[in-house]
Amino acid sequence: MAPDGQGTGALISGRPKWWIPWQLAGMMFLQYFGLGAWVVPLTRYLQAPVSEGGLGFVPLQVAWIYSTFAFGAFVAPVLVGPLADRWFAVERVIAATHALMALLMALAAWACHSPLTGPQETFALLFVSLLGYAIGCQITLTLTNVISFRNLDDRIGAFWYVRLTGTFGWIVSGWVIGWLLEPVSVQPLVIAALASAFLAVFAPTLPHTPPKGYGRPIREVLGLPAVRLLTQRSFLVFAVVLFVGGAMNQFYTVFTSRYLADLGVQVPSGPLGRLTPELIMTLAQWCEMACMATTPWLLRQMGLKSVMVLGLFGWVLRNAALYSGWPSLIVAIALPMHGWSYAFYTLVGMHYVDRAAPPHLRAGAQALVTFLAHGPAILCGNLLAGWIVALHRQDSWTDWPAVWRWPLVAYLTILLLFAILFRPERDHKVTATASGSTP
Repeated sequence: MAPDGQGTGALISGRPKWWIPWQLAGMMFLQYFGLGAWVVPLTRYLQAPVSEGGLGFVPLQVAWIYSTFAFGAFVAPVLVGPLADRWFAVERVIAATHALMALLMALAAWACHSPLTGPQETFALLFVSLLGYAIGCQITLTLTNVISFRNLDDRIGAFWYVRLTGTFGWIVSGWVIGWLLEPVSVQPLVIAALASAFLAVFAPTLPHTPPKGYGRPIREVLGLPAVRLLTQRSFLVFAVVLFVGGAMNQFYTVFTSRYLADLGVQVPSGPLGRLTPELIMTLAQWCEMACMATTPWLLRQMGLKSVMVLGLFGWVLRNAALYSGWPSLIVAIALPMHGWSYAFYTLVGMHYVDRAAPPHLRAGAQALVTFLAHGPAILCGNLLAGWIVALHRQDSWTDWPAVWRWPLVAYLTILLLFAILFRPERDHKVTATASGSTP
């Protein structure tokens, strides 16, 4: 099947069919290379004392900085629909948004490094610039999926392999920062700015993907009718579990790098050079790539629910290993399980949403789930994680087992909830009824 509105010949948007996946793979690589360049190392830079080259932020300040992604998820769904479904071609929105993101990340780098700003001004400028960047990031993360779904052949599962290159980009950025640059510095922000600038130039060459929302009411473009899917028990269970899992995941995202540094998990020198916490944490992405490559086969062999239960069990194993405090167990189990869980629950969950929603609500359902997972979940999780870490920190010492106990209990709870209540086959009748209705 050719992409909608593109025809069925040997060319798509004037390009050979075989070239389209490679272009989209390059887009995914740059998108996640830029994001991975700073998301992991920034937390150490923010928390490191000024005497060690850091900014000396307290945990709650770090939580607010990382909450910019949550605020971005609140704003992005309101902008994505009108911009890409009613007014402009998707590739042009990606290009313009990344151009703004490059400028904002450059401002963030300047705020951290400039002698003209004091601690309060640095925090304020960093928060504002990263907030703008986060809004753009949420827009482009959505639109890179949109342009891929609209231009790839679904029958051969091409999306999984194109998306896999994004994870590889995240890995490469981690190795570039850890090997060639200084993670505890402003350099990761500079690399992120350069990646967005490069993608702004590259995006206009992507397949032309015009807006498809002309004539549709604005409430449908914004995905508001998809809220009705929450009346289905399994969809509601999936959404609740994704929300809690996303919130608890902020403990890992924001504080694992600092935790590994406190445990001394790094190799100062060796045949491959130093292995910093940021480099070691790319084990998660290597595992994620392997899991994505096997996902189509596992779905056929095990079924949707079993694969998603595997993902939730990986979250439990990850946090049990973190709670143990054993460095070898953390490296061997916790870090790979992070990628395992993302692939088998979050990404497979996207497949479930696409299958559970009637055709006219699929885009809105994806937007709804993205909003829940990246908006309120991240905001609540960041604030909770920052408060818990501050509660268990005295001077420079942190009672990490007491911190990791919270997400461990939460993940055990949602695993049981999902295993008992998630029964998507019982919702088929409801879905069929919804499919016959008009939005």
